[in-house]
Order: sequence, then structure tokens, then C-alpha cells
Amino acid sequence: MAGLVQRVIVEPDAKPSPLLPMRVSLENPDGSPYEGGGSAPGAATATQAGVVKMAASVAQVSEADAALAADEAPTKAEFDAAVALLNSLKATVNQVISAETSAGQMG
Repeated sequence: MAGLVQRVIVEPDAKPSPLLPMRVSLENPDGSPYEGGGSAPGAATATQAGVVKMAASVAQVSEADAALAADEAPTKAEFDAAVALLNSLKATVNQVISAETSAGQMG
């Protein structure tokens, strides 16, 4: 039967108690100094959490918002403005997808 083991929990933001000061030595069961360690989480997959890289920054869409047509049929300028906005949105979405794929956030 093993002896009693006191469990010590490290609270990084806690202030030490002036009533119960304690010095602690972390050791492995064989008495050797505990070095910490373990392994870092692996890469994330679609089904498993893990570490991923940050995606590259993508600029915001700068095209003007689309406006309602002045009449029932849009003018060429109104239509061209809507097409420019859609093309800009498509390019931005593609940049986001590319950045996230390159960072390993999506396959």
C-alpha cells in the first residue's frame, strides 16, 4: 500500500496564503526531480482538437454597399456597382479559404 500523497494544485493567479505557507518539492514516484514535460498537442483535424497556425490576414471588402435601383430596372451603373461588389466579396472569401487552408485550419 502506498503512503499518503498530498495533492498540490498550482493556481497561477492566486496569492499565497499567509496562514499556510508551504514549500513544495515536485518529485517523481522514484524520487527523481519532476521535470514537467509531456507532449504538445498535435495538429488539429476535422474530428480532433489540436494546435493550428494562425491564418494570414485578409483585407476587408472595400467596395461600396449595393444600393436599391432608382427604378424597376437597374441602370448600367447600378448593375456594374453590384457586380463589382460581388466580385470583391468572391475574391475576399477565396482569400480567407486560402489563408485558412495554408494555416491547416481547413482541408
